[in-house]
Amino acid sequence: TFFLLTYFHDVDVIAAGLSSITMTGWLSFFAFLLHALCTPEDEGIGPHFSCAVRDKSNPFGHVFGKVPYELWLSVIPGILIGSLVGPAVNAAVGPRNIMIVFVIFLLFDAGYNLYNLTDNGYFAELLGLAESKI
Repeated sequence: TFFLLTYFHDVDVIAAGLSSITMTGWLSFFAFLLHALCTPEDEGIGPHFSCAVRDKSNPFGHVFGKVPYELWLSVIPGILIGSLVGPAVNAAVGPRNIMIVFVIFLLFDAGYNLYNLTDNGYFAELLGLAESKI
């Protein structure tokens, strides 16, 4: 959304950022409701509505993948503390330095994931250079 608004429609960066964040929030809320209301009976709480297409592989029409409520509840304190302390840290450290730290984390994460994909033979299997482990 941000790319389309700024590149093709010449929308201001701040307005495009706010629009993108709002759109992501709406889509995430819809996905949350879908998974919260349509989980199978053996996957946790919920009214267990039938929200998906019923066919041979999904005869009851449930959406697979329950909402990880335990994870959500464990993340809430970090979000609260981060939202309270974040502006002060940003003012003390500076936005450029914060971005440098985020880029370092991003590069580390990308390298870690690439290492894991090559270590388990995913790329070799993808390119047809190795036998499938399945």
